[in-house]
Amino acid sequence: MGSTANSPGFPIVGLSGPLLLAFSTDWALFAVLTVQLYLYYQAFPNDMVFTKVLVYTVYCINLTQVIFVTIDAFNTFGYGFGDLSMLTTTALGWLWLVTPIFGGIVACIVQSFYAFRLYRLSGSRIAPSIITFAALGMCGIGIFEGVSGREALRHRLRTPPVVVTTIFLVGNALIDITIAGCMTYYLIKSDMGFRRTHTLVTKLIRLSIETGLITALVAILLLALSVGIPGKLYFVVPGSSISTVYANTLLAVLNSRFQILNGRRDVPTSDIILSMPSNLRSTVGGPVVSITREEFPDGSNQAMELKQMNGSAIAV
Repeated sequence: MGSTANSPGFPIVGLSGPLLLAFSTDWALFAVLTVQLYLYYQAFPNDMVFTKVLVYTVYCINLTQVIFVTIDAFNTFGYGFGDLSMLTTTALGWLWLVTPIFGGIVACIVQSFYAFRLYRLSGSRIAPSIITFAALGMCGIGIFEGVSGREALRHRLRTPPVVVTTIFLVGNALIDITIAGCMTYYLIKSDMGFRRTHTLVTKLIRLSIETGLITALVAILLLALSVGIPGKLYFVVPGSSISTVYANTLLAVLNSRFQILNGRRDVPTSDIILSMPSNLRSTVGGPVVSITREEFPDGSNQAMELKQMNGSAIAV
């Protein structure tokens, strides 16, 4: 029988704490992803089939991931409650699949999608091709690392070489930063100076930088914890969530196309009410919400407006 949790002097918090945070973080991010998917489904029914397939594929991968994470969590804190050996064996049962393989595949899909958008925006094939091939290369390295990690857990061999992990994580971080930089450059070039276009371009630039930095920081944090603090489980927190972070950034970019007017922005309510047909106006006070779907500069979507007043919604 394995050692019990009552063994004196054993640093159990260093094992159970990171695992608990990792499981909780992954469930929370998946919940956010589910809400984002629902918003996308409601707001953009006319998106290209390619975009829809990509979105639902990424979601299904993360759904599979959260199932494996839940299995590890139940084996660790359910069946293995009080058994310290479970914290170092069963708890990492599917980590080899979740972090490098699922993370590498989702990162490749998301980065390739950004490369496609970059091609539509710039018209140049050089940068998008480099990004796509680099993403495919990092995906291959991630699969190799995952298979090596599985063999290490099965035969209790040494873990994959540090250089493989370093290349995988640094490569993905550099790709994300490159995408953010290229998108920012071409968006600035596409700014025509009109007020509405300038507002949209500014929002997209900010969104590109933010999403690129988030995914890059997660990869760098994972590298720092796995290589800089060997023998500890702190790396499982960003490691188990890297796939879901990429998926959330993708949905955040797609869902950024709709706006909520007359919320906390300084838009006069009377202007929106007066622009509505008379049969939609109401003498009852209350907020009027208008959600509009805009086009990206590459023209990849159509416009749609959803107006809601006093609990009723009409699609225009």
